[in-house]
Amino acid sequence: MKYIYIFSVEKFERDTDDESIIRAWKNGEAERYTPEDFAELINDQDFFEVLNWVRVIESDEEGYFEISSLYRDDLESIGYDTGRVDDSVMKKLASKLSDDYCEQLFWSSLPIYADCYGIPKRDE
Repeated sequence: MKYIYIFSVEKFERDTDDESIIRAWKNGEAERYTPEDFAELINDQDFFEVLNWVRVIESDEEGYFEISSLYRDDLESIGYDTGRVDDSVMKKLASKLSDDYCEQLFWSSLPIYADCYGIPKRDE
């Protein structure tokens, strides 16, 4: 889902990274709106009275981190012609690749890399 974040020009730089903006929202230093709520805010209030940065950040859910992306260039690099491949086919292919990765490598690789980055295990 896409959210619109509003954050102060006095506290943040324009190119502040997305994670910092989300952290600021969680700490009450930024505002978050759905696109519909943001449109309502602009239409119903004097939104432009205060100087703020506005950023659209896409997130499926809290705590979600994207692992990989699929680009047409990926297919081109291994010899496929993607000139007439539409987005719906690319989405289906990306979904199948995601399923394949999760079923074969994800769960065996996850603890290895978690250990490499020093993520502690819960006490059970």
